[in-house]
Amino acid sequence: MVTIEGVARVAGRRCSGLWHYLTARVQGRQAVELKRMRNEATMMVLSLLKPGTDFYESEAGGRTRLIRVAQPPAGPAAVGSSQPAPDRSDR
Repeated sequence: MVTIEGVARVAGRRCSGLWHYLTARVQGRQAVELKRMRNEATMMVLSLLKPGTDFYESEAGGRTRLIRVAQPPAGPAAVGSSQPAPDRSDR
């Protein structure tokens, strides 16, 4: 007599490769989504920090990375010549 448990056992053996593939696929997608969300949160935090600030971020495995917020460029705010335009009234 065929029981539900017997059918489940046979189906489990025959589909083990499929279940392994599907599990690995879901875990991979979750890892990518987690990394994407972490990057978005880091960008949000960096946009709130003052220029010249150092931001330390701990990653999985005990690794720490340093992100330094860039200083604004030193010099004139406008690009180009700071001299006034020549007077062309003699035309």
